[in-house]
Amino acid sequence: MEKSARSPRTTTAITIRPMNERDVPELLRLVRAIVSFERGQDFSLNEAELLRRGFGERPEFGAYVADVGPGSLAGMAVHHEIPFMHTLQPLLMLKWLYVDPECRGGRVGQRRMNDNLLAQSFYRGLGATDDPEWLRWIIPANALNRLVEGAE
Repeated sequence: MEKSARSPRTTTAITIRPMNERDVPELLRLVRAIVSFERGQDFSLNEAELLRRGFGERPEFGAYVADVGPGSLAGMAVHHEIPFMHTLQPLLMLKWLYVDPECRGGRVGQRRMNDNLLAQSFYRGLGATDDPEWLRWIIPANALNRLVEGAE
């Protein structure tokens, strides 16, 4: 399920797609950037750990990436799955959403998710509802599919 779009800030086509092993160096760069933005410390993650934890028989995380060309990513939405909840259905939890500052304003984030007031409006437009007891959003599976497909 890949979808391309053009960013108004550049002429580069952006493709939103699931991560693959070739993305690991760029994923590490983006993770380092968001951890720095969040003022995180003790950054220990490396390419080998990303490969080990993100691929294989039982991946510990996944990501959708904004691909802007060979070896270059404009952003990422890193997630992990909780196998089942009280509903006996799996739950996909968004851990990080990050778009490179120079790629912001080009609707990359609208094709993903973000944790600010504009994004909350975006979530509602997808049909998401806020959870009154937690600062989290519950997005139905069909809305995620529309998001990946580039539907508005």
